[in-house]
Amino acid sequence: MDLRRRSNLVLAVIVVLAGAAAVVLWISGDPGTVLWAPVHAFLTWALVREIDPDHQWSAMVGAVVAGVWVLNGLAITSVWAPGGLILAARIATSTTGRRLLPVDLGVVSAFGIAIGFTVQGWAAGFGMALALYLDDRFRHENRLPAIAASAIAAVGTTVVATAAGAFPDTVPDIIPYLAIVAGVAALVMLVREPAEPTSQVDARHAAFIDQARLHVSRSIIGLLVFLMTILTGANAEGMVIVIAALWLAILSNEIELLRRRRR
Repeated sequence: MDLRRRSNLVLAVIVVLAGAAAVVLWISGDPGTVLWAPVHAFLTWALVREIDPDHQWSAMVGAVVAGVWVLNGLAITSVWAPGGLILAARIATSTTGRRLLPVDLGVVSAFGIAIGFTVQGWAAGFGMALALYLDDRFRHENRLPAIAASAIAAVGTTVVATAAGAFPDTVPDIIPYLAIVAGVAALVMLVREPAEPTSQVDARHAAFIDQARLHVSRSIIGLLVFLMTILTGANAEGMVIVIAALWLAILSNEIELLRRRRR
């Protein structure tokens, strides 16, 4: 987070303003949930940046939408859900540009297991396990540590979710319009290839982000958000911020594709 970059400075301003507004509202008698506004603003920005790495505006809009949503006292999901989605996307896209070290694999697996106590956390944890496996496949390495970490995360997060009673006992009473909006977003991300990335990975060799990896990453996140929306059932309004993040990335990609066709 280099604050010398204008985009990061703008984000910092958004987060600080959201935090200040949250404190004022809380002191005025609003519920303590408003204090999550700056956190959700940052996480939404980070998620959109992972699935739409070439554009800053979509992530900024996402941060503002998230902050305003929470400040208005509307339903939110646990921060572990978007946090897990961010890690899953980062691993699948390989935005660090380097292979995960054994300690990285251990930390990711442990985090995926730890957040499995909610149904959204379980979906995110399982997505992280899938991302670990796909990252190894993309590298054509077939490394035992990576495969083991993926399996441990998948099984571990499921065990935690089962022990915590996170899974619904009956078919969730879904909110139809949210399920449709999330489902269409997932389908678009699955069938629509992203524009060829122009952003570079963080590694010193400065390679460009791989288009195939980005497509897989977007597809995973879209499907995970749809799954979360379905499993959350009647409480799915808390997923609105994350669903909005998907649509911002989709809109940004379509604008970019249109712009390139007009060249």
